[in-house]
Amino acid sequence: MDNQMILKQIQLVVQYMQRLSEAGYQLIDLNMVEPFQLETKNFHPDSIVFERNQQLYALRSDWTRSILNYNQSFQMSQQKFGYFGPVLREFQTQYQAGVELFQPSLDETLESIELHLNFVSQLSASELTILVVNNDELLDRYLEEDNLDKRIKQLVVDKDLSALREQLGESHPLYRLMSVPVSQQFELVNERFGDSEAMKIIHRLKERMDQTGTRFILDLSFRSPQSYYNGFYFQAFLSESTPILSGGQYAEGAFGIGINLSRGGLI
Repeated sequence: MDNQMILKQIQLVVQYMQRLSEAGYQLIDLNMVEPFQLETKNFHPDSIVFERNQQLYALRSDWTRSILNYNQSFQMSQQKFGYFGPVLREFQTQYQAGVELFQPSLDETLESIELHLNFVSQLSASELTILVVNNDELLDRYLEEDNLDKRIKQLVVDKDLSALREQLGESHPLYRLMSVPVSQQFELVNERFGDSEAMKIIHRLKERMDQTGTRFILDLSFRSPQSYYNGFYFQAFLSESTPILSGGQYAEGAFGIGINLSRGGLI
């Protein structure tokens, strides 16, 4: 990046961290070198691991797992953390910014999403174009209530409509759901599971997006690149390529949001 882009990023980081501090988040700055545990290696696929004095260490490859480990180790009373700093991915340094919330209520989760949406709206030259959401619990409910083999889930994720048609038939509700344009999925899912707990946050976000005119999509085949998300998750876009916001629920009742303060994001 040239001088102006570097200065722009620093300004964005300061504004973002100030916004988090004012909203009651504990700002955190952790060492990039951290103990490496074999039992959590699946959460660190890009980690570079080394040994010193019979102890394994890794260079941080993801902030979420680092903050989760930090919170568990020190049993912090604070439940909302904000961060900015480097991670190592594919032998390259990247900078990440975001928040982690532990055991948040639905309202607290929505407040955090709203904080980020407002921040992007105020600092971006353009409006959000699309918000894509999913909740793993919804597809699991289809499988459970229709007594479907778990292998069907992978066909949905792969959007393999021909295999789904062969396995389920054209009249099956799940095949019909996946064969319509994704813009129509919300209505079909809502007809069946609209009163479920899994749809509560989706309803609230859709109401918010409808007010701003942002295109809202519920897509049961949508999967986050972060494998630890296991409930609701979302991505918000300013353009068609790179998400400006992404986040979701993961193990032990936690919720995280990442914001793109680098090239292709707010820069």
